[in-house]
Amino acid sequence: MVPDRGPAAFPPNAAGPDRLSAVQQALVQNNAASGRHYQDFVRAGWQLIDVPPPDAKLSALDPDLLHGREAELRQQMATTVPAPDRAANLGRIARDAREEATQAAAVEALGRIGGDAGQDQLLDLLHTLPDGTVARREVAPLLHPRDLADPRAALLAQLLDAADLTAVEKKQIAFTLSLVSLRDRSALPASVLAALSPDARALLASTTSLAKLRPGGSP
Repeated sequence: MVPDRGPAAFPPNAAGPDRLSAVQQALVQNNAASGRHYQDFVRAGWQLIDVPPPDAKLSALDPDLLHGREAELRQQMATTVPAPDRAANLGRIARDAREEATQAAAVEALGRIGGDAGQDQLLDLLHTLPDGTVARREVAPLLHPRDLADPRAALLAQLLDAADLTAVEKKQIAFTLSLVSLRDRSALPASVLAALSPDARALLASTTSLAKLRPGGSP
C-alpha cells in the first residue's frame, strides 16, 4: 500500500521552494475535499451552528445561580444525573431555593445520585425542610439502605421513633425497610429491633405484611 504524498512525504532536507510548493498543493487539495464534504453535509439537510461552551457554574449546580437564574438551574437538575460531588450543592439548593419546584427538583436529583453522598443530604433535608412542603414530601420515599446490614438501615429504623417525622413519612420508611427485607430474605439486626419502640416494631410488621401483598413483593 503506497502512502499518499503530502507535506510529510518530503524529507526535511528537500529543496525549500519544492517543499513549499508541495505543502501549498496539499493544502489546496485538503481544502477542496473539506469543501465537498461540507456541501454534502448541507445538501443532506444538516446545518453547522456555533454552540457556546458549557456554562461551568450551571454544570456544577452552583447554588449562587439561585440569584437570577433559578429557572435555568432547575432545568439543569431535571435533565441530568448529577455526580456524587454535586450532592452538597443540591442540598443547599433544596434549602435555599425561593420556588418550591426548584426545591423539589433538587431533592429528586439527590435521589438519582448513587452512593452515600445523596443519601446523607436527603437525611439532613428530612429534618430541615419545612413540613408540608412539596420537597419535604419527596424525601422519605428516596431514602434506602443497600441492605439491612448497612448502618444506614439502622438509622432509618431509628427514624420510626423520631418526633419530628410525620406518620406518613414513618410509614414510607418502614415500607422501604420491609421491601429490602423481603428482597434479600433478611431482617434488621436484633439489637436494632430491640432499641425500637413497640409502635415502631408494629409499624414494621404491618408494612411487611402489606409488602407481601404487593405484586412481586413476596419472596
